[in-house]
This record gives sequence, C-alpha cells and structure tokens, in this order.
Amino acid sequence: MINNYDVLGSLNNLQHWMLLNHKSHKLIYLIGLLFLAAFIVKTITDKFRIPSVVGYILLGTLFSQSVVGNLSFISKEFLAWHNYLLNTLNFITVLAVSFISFGIGTSLYIKILKQLEFELTLIVIFESIGAFVLVSGIMLLLGKDLFVAILFGTIATATAPAATVMVLKEYGIPGEFSATLMVVLALDEFLALLIFSFMEPLSYILASPEIELTITNILIEPFVRVVAAILLGLILGYISQHLMVNCDSENRKILLILATIIGTTAAAVFLRISPLFANLTVGFVYRNIPKRRLNVSDKIDILTVPLLATFFILAGTKIDISNLFNKSFLLIAFAYTFMRVIGKVGGAHLGAKLSSAPRHVEDYIGFGLIPQIGITIDLAFIIQKDFIHIPGNVANISMLILNVILFTSIFTEIFGSLATEYALIKSDEMKTKMGWSFLEGE
Repeated sequence: MINNYDVLGSLNNLQHWMLLNHKSHKLIYLIGLLFLAAFIVKTITDKFRIPSVVGYILLGTLFSQSVVGNLSFISKEFLAWHNYLLNTLNFITVLAVSFISFGIGTSLYIKILKQLEFELTLIVIFESIGAFVLVSGIMLLLGKDLFVAILFGTIATATAPAATVMVLKEYGIPGEFSATLMVVLALDEFLALLIFSFMEPLSYILASPEIELTITNILIEPFVRVVAAILLGLILGYISQHLMVNCDSENRKILLILATIIGTTAAAVFLRISPLFANLTVGFVYRNIPKRRLNVSDKIDILTVPLLATFFILAGTKIDISNLFNKSFLLIAFAYTFMRVIGKVGGAHLGAKLSSAPRHVEDYIGFGLIPQIGITIDLAFIIQKDFIHIPGNVANISMLILNVILFTSIFTEIFGSLATEYALIKSDEMKTKMGWSFLEGE
C-alpha cells in the first residue's frame, strides 16, 4: 500500500526537478510561440476569407509529434519536453468548449422557440438521427465493431455553429430562414450532447466485455448525470445573472463571466458530470431569466479569442500526418464525411417537409448544418480520455476517431461556409438588410 508521506515526497521531488529544469519557462516559450503563430495565421485567413479554425488546425499539425518527431535535428530530450508541455495544456480543451457551450445556450431564446417549436423539433430530430444512422451504418459496412460505429455516429450528430454564425453575422440577415437556422444550431448541440451522454457509456460497456450491460449503467446513471448538470447550470446561472444585473462596472462583469463559466466547469468536473451541459444551461439562463439584455456576447467573443485559438491549435497537434497516405484511413474519413452530410441535409429536409415549414427552409436549411469543428472535437477528446484505459487496441480506435474528426473538419469548415452562403442566396434572404434584431429577440 502506498504511504501518503511517500506520495508527498514524490510530489516534492517532482516540483524540485521542474524548478531545476525551468519547466514554467519552457511553457511560456511554447505559449508565446503559439500566440505569435496564431496571429500570423489569423492575418492570413482573414485576408483570404478562410475560416480561421482551419488555419489553426493546420498550424497545430506543424507542431504535432508526427511532424516534429521526424525532424532529424530535434533531440530526444527536446521531443520529450515538447510532448509533455503540449499535454500540460490539455485543460484548455475543457475550458474552451465550456465557453462554446455557454455561447450556444445564449442562442436558445424562449420567444423564438415558442414561435417555431414544432418545425424546429422535427428538423433537429431528423437531421441528427439521419447523421447517426447513416454514419453508424457505413462504419458497420466497413467492418468496424459496433461500439466504434456507435461512437462515429454519435459524434456525427453534432453541428458546429461558429462557421455558420460567422457567415450570418457577416451579411447581417434577419429573415425567417436565418432565425430558424440559428435556433436549429443551438438545439442541435443540446441534442448531440444528450445523445452522447447515453451512447458513449453504452459504447464503453460494449468495448469492455468484463462490464455487464444493465439498465442502470446505460440509462439511469447517464440520466442522473444529465439532470445533475442541468440543475447545476440552473442554480449557478440564476445566481450569476442576478449578480450581473446589479453590476455597473465592466471590469466586474468580465470577472463575473469568467468566474461563472470556469467555476461551473470546475464544479461539474468535481461532480463528474458534463461541464458542457452545465455551461449550456448557464447560457440559457443568462438569455432568458433577466428582464433586460445583459449583452454578454461581445465580452465572450473577446475573452475567447486566445482560448479558442489555443484550443484548435492543440487539437491540430493530435493529427497523425501518416494517415494522409493510409488508404484505409482516407476511406473511413470520406465515408464518414459523405454520410454525415447526406444525413444532415436529407434529415433536415425531411423534418422541415413533415412540419410544413416554408419552402425555402425545407430546401436549404440542411446546408447550414455541415460544419462540425468545435464541440465535436471535445467529444472526441472525451472518448480518447475514457477509452485509453481499456486494454487492447481500443486506445488506437479513440485516436482514429479524433484524427478523422480533425482531418474532415478542415474540409467541412471551408465547404460548410460556402454551403451556408449558397443557402442564403437561394432562400432570397441576401436581399434583406434589416439588422440582427429578430435573432436577438428585440
């Protein structure tokens, strides 16, 4: 049995070793280099109107072990430090997606949900189920295990709002199509997290023969965690928005937002529930409980610029370049992307048709649901973290999923933005320039 004093002594020795080797200095060097490179990438992507996240992922690929490890002039000691420092920054992944989830929650405005309830419900359900069924099915046809197919299908349900929202804000178009698309994006993330909360534990059990499949571990436990996360978000969100209403200082408001999101994340991690669900609920409370607008969106956008840049760069460091020359990997990536797009576009079309939505919504709503990077990457990271403990080849499967998501995201971000512009043009909303008031519920 390990003695607590032995553990304390080991920690003290580790701290002493880190001080001697200037670990904190090396971390500053790395962060400084990443931010400088991120600025250069942002400048280039803005100039050529390329989604910045694509540039960040490609930049991260240059820092990946598959690239750095193949450089002949890099010493083994430098490579070991490089990998260690990158892993040290992994907490940024959780924080970044917590901020993303909060932003998604602020898009769920009750007035718009009431106006478009039936229409939105069918669109979101059918596009999510369509992506899940088609992607899972193609993975089974390609010979993948059931738990692998379920994981791919689950991740395929999520749609990243960042690229689509960027296009909508760029053109400032407030019509019914745009309003519907914004709320569909928010509801899509909620449903994707809900599906993931149940399907990921099921996949884990299927991948672990020693664990018995019971109603408790596939239904009751995930349900309790989801409810607990929502309750945590409601409580902390209500307290925080009440304090925010009485805040006159902008500095205090910024500190309160940071304390709320990071505090909610810390509490959720401590309670072993989803920080994504908790922060999405906090954002929902911020949007709907106060009697006047709190106007936190602009503050969140500014605060998250360095955080999201670092997040996507770190995600890019997980890409294995050798996969680009692997026919099996490319087949999986192509099949995943093709079936996901068909499921999203076809499912959204069917849902809109069954709900008797306007013709332009029915025909083009699915084209705004193609981007996937953002919360999808965090779900892939969660899979990697959970499944790495399973013996055998399962850890490699989790890395395969992460690499497929990262590799295909480069294309879905570019073509997803173009598809959103195409949908706006075809729906005739490009002709309207009335501001952003409808989406903001004013």
